[in-house]
Amino acid sequence: MAYAAVTSLMRTIHQSMELTGCDLQPFYEKLKSLRVILEKSCNIMGDHEGLTILEVEIVEVAYTTEDMVDSESRNVFLAQNLEERSRAMWEIFFVLEQALECIDSTVKQWMATSDSMKDLKPQTSSLVSLPEHAVEQPENIMVGRENEFEMMLDQLARGGRELEVGSIVGMGGIGKTTLAAKLYSDPYIMSRFDIRAKATVSQEYCVRNVLLGLLSLTSDEPDDQLADRLQKHLKGRRYLVVIDDIWTTEAWDDIKLCFPDCINGSRILLTTRNVEVAEYASSGKPPHHMRLMNFDESWNLLHKKIFEKEGSYSPEFENIGKQIALKCGGLPLAITVIAGLLSKISKTLDEWQNVAENVSSVVSTDLEAKCMRVLALSYHHLPSHLKPCFLYFAIFAEDEEIYVNKLVELWAVEGFLNEEEGKSIEEVATTCINELIDRSLIFIHNFSFRGTIESCGMHDVTRELCLREARNMNFVNVIRGKSDQNSCAQSMQCSFKSRSRISIHNEEELVWCRNSEAHSIIRLCRFKCVTLELSFKLVRVLDLALTRCPIVFPSGVLSLIHLRYLSLCFNPCLQMYRVSKEALPSSIIDIPLSISSLCFLQTFKLYLPFKSFHPFILPSEILTMPQLRKLCMGWNYLRSHEPTENRLVLKSLQCLHQLNPWYCTGSFFRLFPNLKKLKVFGVPQDFRNRKDLYDFRYLYQLEKLEFETHLGGTAPTLLLPPPDAFPQNLKSLTFRGDFLLAWKDLSIVGKLPKLEVLKLSHNAVIGEEWEVVEEGFPHLKFLFLDTVGIRYWRASSDHFPYLERLFLRECEYLDSIPRDFADITTLALIDIQYCQQSVGNSAKQIQQDIQDNYGSSIEVHTRDLYE
Repeated sequence: MAYAAVTSLMRTIHQSMELTGCDLQPFYEKLKSLRVILEKSCNIMGDHEGLTILEVEIVEVAYTTEDMVDSESRNVFLAQNLEERSRAMWEIFFVLEQALECIDSTVKQWMATSDSMKDLKPQTSSLVSLPEHAVEQPENIMVGRENEFEMMLDQLARGGRELEVGSIVGMGGIGKTTLAAKLYSDPYIMSRFDIRAKATVSQEYCVRNVLLGLLSLTSDEPDDQLADRLQKHLKGRRYLVVIDDIWTTEAWDDIKLCFPDCINGSRILLTTRNVEVAEYASSGKPPHHMRLMNFDESWNLLHKKIFEKEGSYSPEFENIGKQIALKCGGLPLAITVIAGLLSKISKTLDEWQNVAENVSSVVSTDLEAKCMRVLALSYHHLPSHLKPCFLYFAIFAEDEEIYVNKLVELWAVEGFLNEEEGKSIEEVATTCINELIDRSLIFIHNFSFRGTIESCGMHDVTRELCLREARNMNFVNVIRGKSDQNSCAQSMQCSFKSRSRISIHNEEELVWCRNSEAHSIIRLCRFKCVTLELSFKLVRVLDLALTRCPIVFPSGVLSLIHLRYLSLCFNPCLQMYRVSKEALPSSIIDIPLSISSLCFLQTFKLYLPFKSFHPFILPSEILTMPQLRKLCMGWNYLRSHEPTENRLVLKSLQCLHQLNPWYCTGSFFRLFPNLKKLKVFGVPQDFRNRKDLYDFRYLYQLEKLEFETHLGGTAPTLLLPPPDAFPQNLKSLTFRGDFLLAWKDLSIVGKLPKLEVLKLSHNAVIGEEWEVVEEGFPHLKFLFLDTVGIRYWRASSDHFPYLERLFLRECEYLDSIPRDFADITTLALIDIQYCQQSVGNSAKQIQQDIQDNYGSSIEVHTRDLYE
C-alpha cells in the first residue's frame, strides 16, 4: 500500500498548508512524481519479497511523517507568539526534508528491483496464476440459465447486416465464459456462420497470442502480417468471433481493426468483468449483465453435480445440500468448488454439516482454491488508486448493506483518495464506487428516490478475498472477538504495531485497542452505554456512532489531535425537559470549549436517541474549526452565535445538519459561504415566525435544504420566506413534520429557478386540495409525497413539464393522480405504497396512455394498496 500511504501524506501536506499558511508545495510536487513511479511499478504481479520489503519501508516513513507534520502544524496554529510559530514551521520543513530523502532513496531501489523483473514472467501464485477460462466449468453450470442463453442466441442470430459487437459482463466465476462457449458451440450458430473463431485475451496479454489464437496456428510472422492474414481470412464471410476475458479498452483497440465489416451479419462477442470495456467496444446494444443464481437455480446446479452424479442420498443430506447451495450466494463457480469438495470428503452427515457451517472459508481460505484464484485476478488488475477502495470493504460485516453516503463520508477523510482538480473529494469517492461496480467487485443493493445508488454490497466469496488481502497488506484488520481467538490474536499483533484500520464487531474489543497505533477505529455493532478509555493517540477516524456514551462528553477525545472524523452517540438519562430561549440549561449535554483544539477535524457527528428531550449545548468555538467540512448534530443550541472577532469564516464547511432554526439568519449564514447541504431541525417551539429568520440568500452554493421538526408540542406555523430569500442555486427542498404549510404556499417554492427535488412528508402541508396554479414547478424532476392529507390533486402536465419520478407514500385520502400527467413526456417512474387502489389504477391508466400516445413506456410500482 505504498501508493496509498504516499497519497495520504500528500493530503496531510495539503491540509498543513491550509492550516498554517506554510509553502510546502515543493514537497507535495516531489511526492506526486514519486507516486507516479510507484503506480507504474505496482502493476508487477506475483509474490516479490524485495518489493514487499521496500513497500513496507515507504509506508512506515509516510505514516510517521504524517503524524509529525500534524503535531507541528497544530503547534503553528496554536502558537501564542511569533517565536513559537517560527520554531514549529522550521520543524515541519525539517521533517519533510528528511522524509522525502528517505522515500526518494527507497523508490530508487524500488525502480531498480522492478526493472529487473520486467523481462520475467509473473511468478506462480495462488492469487494470479489461473485465469477464469482455465478453471473447470462443466456444461451443467448453465443450469437455470436457459433464458439467458436463448436471449443471447437471438441477439447473435438476428439484427441488421452490419457488424455488431455484443458483450457479456459479470464478476469472476459467474459463468460468462461458459455461456459464451455454449453459444459458440450451438448447432444453430454453427450452421448460421461461415466461420467461427475464438481467443482468450486474459489480464496479461499480448496481441500476437490473440491473433495466433484466432487463426489457430503457430507462426513466426510479424504481428502486422498476422493481423493482415486474419483480416483477409474473415473478409467476405459471415463470421462469429468470441473474445473471452478481455480486461481493458486498450486491448480492444489493439485488435478491433482486424475485423472487417462485410455487411453480412457478422458478430463479435466479448466477455469481460469491466462494464467500461463492454460499453466502449459495443456497437450500440447494451451489454448483457449476468446475474447471480437464485436459490432454486443454485440448488439445481449442486444437485446435478453431486446428487445425480454420485447416486442417491438420504433426505438429511439433501437438506444440508440446500443449506450449502443457499450460502454460496448464487455464484456458480462457488457452487462448483463446493461440489468438488463434497465429492471428495467422506459421506457422513457431520462432514457435510461442517462444510455447511463454513462455506465461505471452505471456498476461499485454501490458497489453492480455484474460486479464490479466479476472483483475485480482478483485484490484482485494479489500478493503484482503486486497490485501497476495494480493501476498505473489509471493514464491513458479512452481508451488510453498505450505504454509499456513509462510505463516501469515510473515504473522504481516510487520506487514500486522489485529489482531482475541479472535483470535490466526495465526487472522487463516488467515481471510485462506480468503477468498482463496473468491475463487478461490488454490486448495487438499492437505488435512492432520485435513482442514484443508495447502497451497495459485496458477494461473500469476494469479501473473503477482500478480508485476506486487507489483512496481508495490513490495511484493515477485523477483530472478531472470543469466537475467533487465533484470528483475533493475529489481528492485534499486526494492528497495534502499525497504522492499520481496525473493524470492531463485539463489545469487549474496544478495550483491546488500548495503546494501539490504529489509523482508524470503526465500531459496527450497537453496544450498551460504555465509559471510553481513548488511549489510541494516533487515530484519525473514530466512528463510535453505535456505542452510546454517558451524558458527559468523553474528555479523552480532546487528546486525539490527529482526528479527521469523529462520530459519537450519547444516552442521556434526565427527565423530560423543555428548554426556553430565556433559560438555556447549563449542562444538558455539554460539548467542551476546547473541542476547537481538534484543528484537523473534518467530519464531526453527534447523535442523540431518536426522541431525545435533551439538547446539545454547543460552544461557539465549534465554529472556529478551520478544516471542518461536515457538522451533524442532534437537537442543539449554541451558547452564543453572534459574530465575534475570533470567529472564522468557515470556507471548508459543506454540510451543516440539524441546525436550530433560531440561527437561520443572514448574519449567521455569512460564516458559511460554501455550504452545500443544510438541515434545519428543532422542536416546535424553536420555529418562531420572525422576520429575520429563514434568510438563506447568502448561501450562494446551497443545493440541498431540509426542514424537520418532531417531539410533539404545539405545531409551528412555518412562514416561507419570499423567493429571493431562498438560495438561488437550490436543487432539493424537503419539509418533514407538522409545519402547517398551505398547499397554495408552495407557489413560492415553484419560483425557485433550479429546484429539481421536492419532498413533503408527515403533514408538512395541510389541506385536502392541492390545486397547482401559475407556472407550477417548471424544473422539478422528482416529487415525493409521504403521509400528507391531500384528497384532491388538480394539476396539468404544464405544471410539471420535466417530472421524471413520482413517489407517493401513505397518502391514504388521495383519490387519483392527475390524468394529464400522461402528457409529461419525461415521466419514467411512478412508485405508490399504502395508498388507495384508485391511485394505483390512475397510475396504470397513465402508463397505458403514454404507451398509446407516445409509444414509450414508464415503470409503475404499486405495493400494499387498499380499497
